[in-house]
Amino acid sequence: MMPDLEGKIAGYLQRCRELVELQGGEGCLQVDSITFDILEEKAREVIIAIRFIEVVADFIEVVADGPQSGLGQVDRYRRLRLELNEFGEISSASVC
Repeated sequence: MMPDLEGKIAGYLQRCRELVELQGGEGCLQVDSITFDILEEKAREVIIAIRFIEVVADFIEVVADGPQSGLGQVDRYRRLRLELNEFGEISSASVC
């Protein structure tokens, strides 16, 4: 394994816009819930399994003050392909 690859991946995932593609579209990613495992590592490519929680509107209840929604959580699990540049830095990610 490349030195500090896990640290580079963790840092990248904190700001990775590709995670929006992994959400169900209804909610918001809970950043502190992100975990990952490295499944495959090549010279310029890493495949990871990523897990996180998406916070979604769970229900809408009509009360005297008007409609109110509750929040629920959906566990998400996906795979990402991370492309590495010649310096071992992550240059892009795609859902696989």
